[in-house]
Amino acid sequence: MMQVYTDYERRMACMKAILQASTFEFFKANFHNSGLIDVLLDIIKSGTDVHLDLRESAFNILSNVTKDNRDNQKEFRRKSGIEYLKVNLAYSEVEQSGNASTFLLSVIDCLSNSVFGNKRSEHHFLDIEGVYVLLDLAETCEQSLRRLCLSAICTILENPKSF
Repeated sequence: MMQVYTDYERRMACMKAILQASTFEFFKANFHNSGLIDVLLDIIKSGTDVHLDLRESAFNILSNVTKDNRDNQKEFRRKSGIEYLKVNLAYSEVEQSGNASTFLLSVIDCLSNSVFGNKRSEHHFLDIEGVYVLLDLAETCEQSLRRLCLSAICTILENPKSF
């Protein structure tokens, strides 16, 4: 039976270790069959039940492992990762457990690495009307995130299906 730890310090230490490992090509190549995408998506979809910085770390790890890796991008898409990206792009609350700006930065980074450049993922993001969420975010976010948001909008609009 697998033991589940709920204490914050231990979970954060594990997330930091996985985050460091996720930058190595060997780790990325073996990541999609490990079940970690499921665990990271569970952390993300838990919403406010989990500290904001744990969810931020999950997005950072997913961003690292999907960057330039089609297998991981495919698994991320198939496990509803793009839907979770869309939901979290609309995040605007400030919590005691983290910084909303750095959280949104990690979500936008994950969007660029896991969706952009992959035609099927881009089409799916367009189909679930992710562009409208990006437009809303660009309208309401602080100045430091606005440029990244506009860059993401420009990138997705390069897809011919966006018209």
